[in-house]
Amino acid sequence: MTKVLKAKYANDIFTTEMEARARSMDLGLEGDIHVHEYDGQAVYMPGESHSAYLEHYSDMAGGEYAEEEEDERMDSTEALRAVVAEIMCKADYQGEEVTLNKPFRLPSGSSKKFGVYVKDGDKTKKVTFGSPDMEIRRDDPDARSNFRARHNCDTATDKTSARYWSCRMWEEDMTVSEMTKSDITGQILKVDEEQQIIYGWASVITEKGETVVDRQGDVIEAETLVKAVNEFMEHVRIGKTMHEGEATGQVIHSLPVTKEICDALGIQCDREGWVVAYKVYDDAVWKRVKSGELRAFSIGGRAVKEDYIA
Repeated sequence: MTKVLKAKYANDIFTTEMEARARSMDLGLEGDIHVHEYDGQAVYMPGESHSAYLEHYSDMAGGEYAEEEEDERMDSTEALRAVVAEIMCKADYQGEEVTLNKPFRLPSGSSKKFGVYVKDGDKTKKVTFGSPDMEIRRDDPDARSNFRARHNCDTATDKTSARYWSCRMWEEDMTVSEMTKSDITGQILKVDEEQQIIYGWASVITEKGETVVDRQGDVIEAETLVKAVNEFMEHVRIGKTMHEGEATGQVIHSLPVTKEICDALGIQCDREGWVVAYKVYDDAVWKRVKSGELRAFSIGGRAVKEDYIA
């Protein structure tokens, strides 16, 4: 079977008919869609059949597409393909909603200095670490090197262990305050109850000129962000609850905030990223927002990673 270039193929895979029909119209396929199995899952795709879909791209290229090598870069749209929905890094711990993989200082008098919530299989675990009487002298190269050697930090990969998080605190390029500071990404910063709209930063890529590494350990460049946001707003816009099921809302306002855009508009901002307003159409979901059960939103998607050189 003829296969489409992977970057294009990935752009045309959807979990709802609405998204697939919108993409079909964009491609000039008159809104026709079909169900296709991709990576073991049934997905919606443009075209009345898969052969019609493949033929469309073949006609555009003046011949058949060949499959690309596995290491070919995916289209930048995939960095922000999915919808605004519930934040992915939240979990329940003893009846309380907590943020995963974000160290925090423990109260004075605790047996340890820091704590962090992590996933251990299907369960959420609280890991405590660090002596409250020990100063983290990470800016001292000798002290940092000695600590990391004593604890074999180069082999510390288990996020459910205290050793892993202690070693993280003694890394060279991240301060303790940066490790423990609150992240504004995904937080609902303004609520319009009458119109059922929430506002916030869907993505933050820099703070005060410093590159932000997201919760998945990734960095998004400004140019990539702007292109992906534009593609998202042109072709998708809809949102789901917890990234699953049918659409329950839509992004109705969107502004990629970069230094270049801010300078052009005369806006002063210490942050670069993506500001959105998300309208919730589903009344049941809105009740969960108002009750505080749904406290944040996130973006999700697929992308091929590349090494980042600062």
